[in-house]
Parts: sequence; C-alpha cells; structure tokens
Amino acid sequence: MIRTRNTKIAVIISSLLSCPAAMANEANDVFSLGEIVVSDQTGVKDIAINNTMTAEQIELIGAKTAADALDYVPGVHVAQSSKGEKFLTIQGFEQDKVLILLDGVPYYETNYGQLDLNQIPASIIAKIEVVKGASSVLYGPNGMGGVVNIITKKGQDGVSGDVQASFGQMGQNHESASLSLGKNGFSLFATVDHRGRDAMRMSNDFEPVLSDIRDKYGDLPKQMVVEDGGKRENSAYESTNIWVRGGYANESTELFASVFSLDSDRELPYNTRNNKVFSDFSSFADISEYKDTGMDLSGLHRVNDWLTVRALGYYHMHNDSYDSYSNPEKEVKLATSSFSDYTAGGALFTDMALADWNSLSLSVNFKNDVHKKKNVAYVDPDRSHAYERSQLDTISLAAEDTMTFGALNVVAGVAWHKQTVVEDRGNDAAPGEDGSDTLDPMLGMSYTFDNAGLVYGSIAQKTRFATFTEMYDDTGARHDIKPERNTSYTLGWKNDFSHKLLNSIDIGLFYHDVSDKIVSTYMPDPTDPGWDLEIYQNIGKSEFYGIEITTLSQLTENISLSLDYTYTHARNKSVDRDSDYFRDIPKDSVTAIVNWYQPWLDIDSNLRVRYRTDIMIDERSDEWESDTLTIDMGIKKSITPQLSAYVNLNNLLDESHYEGYGQPNEGRSYEVGVKYRF
Repeated sequence: MIRTRNTKIAVIISSLLSCPAAMANEANDVFSLGEIVVSDQTGVKDIAINNTMTAEQIELIGAKTAADALDYVPGVHVAQSSKGEKFLTIQGFEQDKVLILLDGVPYYETNYGQLDLNQIPASIIAKIEVVKGASSVLYGPNGMGGVVNIITKKGQDGVSGDVQASFGQMGQNHESASLSLGKNGFSLFATVDHRGRDAMRMSNDFEPVLSDIRDKYGDLPKQMVVEDGGKRENSAYESTNIWVRGGYANESTELFASVFSLDSDRELPYNTRNNKVFSDFSSFADISEYKDTGMDLSGLHRVNDWLTVRALGYYHMHNDSYDSYSNPEKEVKLATSSFSDYTAGGALFTDMALADWNSLSLSVNFKNDVHKKKNVAYVDPDRSHAYERSQLDTISLAAEDTMTFGALNVVAGVAWHKQTVVEDRGNDAAPGEDGSDTLDPMLGMSYTFDNAGLVYGSIAQKTRFATFTEMYDDTGARHDIKPERNTSYTLGWKNDFSHKLLNSIDIGLFYHDVSDKIVSTYMPDPTDPGWDLEIYQNIGKSEFYGIEITTLSQLTENISLSLDYTYTHARNKSVDRDSDYFRDIPKDSVTAIVNWYQPWLDIDSNLRVRYRTDIMIDERSDEWESDTLTIDMGIKKSITPQLSAYVNLNNLLDESHYEGYGQPNEGRSYEVGVKYRF
C-alpha cells in the first residue's frame, strides 16, 4: 500500500482559527423556471439534505467553472479523470449517477453519462442547488446520488454587464464579457468566456514515479518516467464558451430560449502510473475537439389560481475527438477516435394547488440518446470503421404530492421509468429487446418547532440505467444490463440562531443501499491470451453512509465564517471485488471559507481551507492519499463603483497530491485581474 506523506494538523487548526467566509445574499438575476422544476412547487427541499451556492459566493472563491464552485459544496468532491475532465462525487456516488441539470434540463454526453464540469463557465451561473438523497421524483431517472441544478442568469431591466480579464503563470489567461438587457418583460443575457494556458505548473514537492507501459505497437520500455515535474507535460488548454438566453415574462407566463456553444481543445496530461499503446489507441493523446452545442426551450403558464403548466424542450450535440500517438513525444499519430452524439427530449409538468394544505405535481419526461462512434487508424487501416450508431429511448411518468398539516409537512411521490434500446450499432433492436423499467417511490416528512428548528426525514428508491459504454465490451458485443437500484435514507435537523458565533446549523445523516450495481469485470480474451476483455455486469453491491454538518457564523460585523464537515463511509460489497473501497471518495472532508470586509479600504478578502482524508486513488494498486490540504485566498479591491481589481492565490502551501489515478494536482498558482461593471 502506498501512502503519501502526512500533512500537519496544526496547519489546519491555525487556519480555521484565523479565517472567515461570506455567505452573501442570493442574486436576483435567476431564471425562475429551472428553480421551480427543482423544488419550489413541492416540499422536497424540506425533507432532503440540500445546499445552495449563489453567484456572489462563486465570485468570492474565484471560481471560473462549475467544477471550481462545486468543490466547495458539502458532501461534494471534485476529481480529474484520465481524459482530463473534471467530475464530482456526491456522498460516494460518481457523477454518472448524479443528475446534472442546467435550468432543469439534463446535461451529459450519452456514451459515459457525464459531462466535463469545466465546460460550464461560472460567468453564466446565478446559483447552484444541490439536493441529495430524496430528490424530487419529477426529474426522471439517473439521480441515485441526488440532483445538481445549475440555474443560469437572465437579463435584467435596463442595460448592464461586465468585462473582465486576468492572467497567471505559464500563459494562464481568462477573459469574459457579459451583457444584460431588459424592457417591458423582454430580456436577454449573453456571455462569452475564454480560458487558456500554455501549461500547468506542478508542485515543487511532486516526486517523479515510474509508469507501467504496455506497448503493443513500438518498443517503449516496460517502465518509464512520463512526468518529471515542473511544467506538466502535455497540459496546454483552451476553451471558448458562448451562452445566450432570451425570453419574455409577465405575471402569468414565462417563455425562454437558450443557445450555447461550449468548445475546448486540450492536450492530455499523461498518467504518471499507467500507460498503454496499441496500433489504434494510446494513452499518449490529445483531445483535439470537445464541443457541446444546443438549444433549450422553456415555458411556464399560470392558467389560474390553482393550475400551472410548465414545459421544457432541448436538443444537445456533443462531439469529441481523441488523437492517439506512439509515445510521449507524439512522433507518430496512430489513430483518431471520434464521438458524434446528441440528446433530444422534453418534459411537461402540471402543478396543482388542490387545497390550502395540498399541492400535486405531475410530470412526463422523454429523451432520445444517440451515440455515434468512428475510428480512423493511420498505422493499421484494418482497425478503422465508419460511424456506428446506437440509440436509447427513455420515458418517465411521475407524481409528487405535498401535504401541510400545521407544522408538519409530508411529501409523497412515485415515478415509473423505462429505457429501451432502439438501435444497436446500426442494427434495429428486436421489439422489447433489453427494455428495462422500474418503479421509484419516495416519502418524506418535516416538522417545524417554534424555537428548535426543522426536523426532517425521508426514504426514496432511485434508478440509474446503463450507459452505452457499459452495454458493450471491447469486441463490440452488447450485453443486457439491468438498471442499478438505490434505497436512500435521510434524517436531519436545521435551525437558525440569533447568536453571532452560530447563525445557523444543518446536520444531516444519510444511508444508501445500492443493489445490481454495474461493475467492470475482466475475462480472458479468446483471441489474445495475453489480454483481458473488460465486461460490465450487474454483480455489484455497495453501501454508503455518513453525516454532513454545515454552520454559518457572523463573527463580527465585517467577518463571517462557514464551516462544513462531511464523513462518508463508502464500501464495496460486490463479490470478487478488487477492494472494499471506492476511488475518489474522501472519508473526512472539512471546508472553511472566511470573508473579511475592510470598509476603510473597501477591500474584500477571503481565505479558503479544504482538508480531506483517506482518498483511494486506485483499487488495484491500493494507492491512497492519506490526507490533502489546500489553502487558497483572494483579495478584491474596489477602485471605483464600476472598476475592481483582484488577486487569487491557490494552493498556498504548494501541497502535492493526486486528484485522480495518475493525475497529480496543480501546484501553487496565482491570478491577477480586473473587472468592469456597467
């Protein structure tokens, strides 16, 4: 077992004692329809563990993307995949088991079931709501670990906007511009966001290690160092994101449309632990294209005092290209593997106030997922193939009822989901072939005491269907995979206090029991005795439980502190498992954010501390991070009412750790920028 060096606990204690974080008022430029889909029509927020991060909080921590912001949410941990993507875990669940929404619309790429959270710029975000455990049944399936709803900004009355630019080391740069227009109910919000870097700087404490090399094309050694520190090899990055939302709203009706283009290309930092090279694939690679484009349509109409109708429609396209090379120097281009996917769907909701004490919401969701993959092999043309097309259809019907009896709030819901394979790599599936359907009930209650806050509890059944990548093995054969199932339990208490040292507290206990878990297994390849085929099967079982504690304190008039603690017990109960543990799930996580406003200098400063323990990096090698400590800080100075300057310093201690298997973190870095509002 490999354990990284221990971090001094004294550093954490002194940091927590000397620091504070602002929980600012929520932004008013929120698109209400997406918020309504999440929680406002039902009482789900009162029966589940939930957290909200506003635009002001996101700006305070210097977040540039949704991934940056979500890493500060209790119970959430952000790591990095071998493909260079940022993804999250929530209470032990990987991102492909968490429903990610933008304004109530699901966002993911169809093959793996998740999207790079670095694709979503912070400049479009009004707030983020995270509901865990017993999230609403109205969303559809695939939210076993909960729902993350990213609510975007909308245009405000008049003309306003901002322009900002920043730079850092090794060519790091960030530029964005936003424009808001609004008059007589019509509004428009548009933003352009660009980020780039020539390379990523690694920590001075990084220690080079030997990477295992499996080379079936050339003559690379069986072990070699592919990363020697300093400037991270093959880590250039550039993205340009465009987001436009326009619409009309009055007292009874809202109509909005969004169009977007999220476009990036990046070199792929090499895995420091394990690499492989074949004639048509290599882990020495670049992502020459990673682009998401599409359109969302949203509508709401209040028919009368008791009936509201809401609708969503969307069409999203995802394209990415993976360029494989023969060695770290990229001397020979071996192949390009490309995805061209799309998701089209919609949802219809009716919200009915049946009585003063009872409201009922009904929903129907439908989505059509298409995955197309082609391969162009330059060295071995026999490994090339044109686009192969696969298609899934998913439909959900749901009902959720909220009943209020004085201080008692009861929420009951049920959802039926069905996923059907329509096309299998260009071949129509037989009628009813591999059709899976499930029934998910949910029940929760909360009770508000006069002086003792709110007590809540819930139980919910959740479904997650197999993705395209899990249905097919390395030979292209498709396997029938049943849906994963999770029974989720939540119990909690939250209260507001008048004492300045503790303004509010939220304590939540959670337990998840997952059955029919889809896990990868390895079987001998009959065509190659020295190689194993990766095949996914429903042989897994897992258990997650823990506690989340969130507190807010206004220490003085100008100093505030948020302090969060999460304990997660995550265990693999599957037969023939490689490990009892799961990757990228901290056992303990402590986050403290402090904000200090100095009125005489008109300066906002903040200190952010994250400490995490016992993070498994790889099951097979039993590699762990025993603990990680990250301390960041930011300072913003208002020069005029419109113009401000800021400095962000990240990883002040230059701590070295791994953010995922073979993916070392960025070392100490800085950012200097200016922002102009008009």
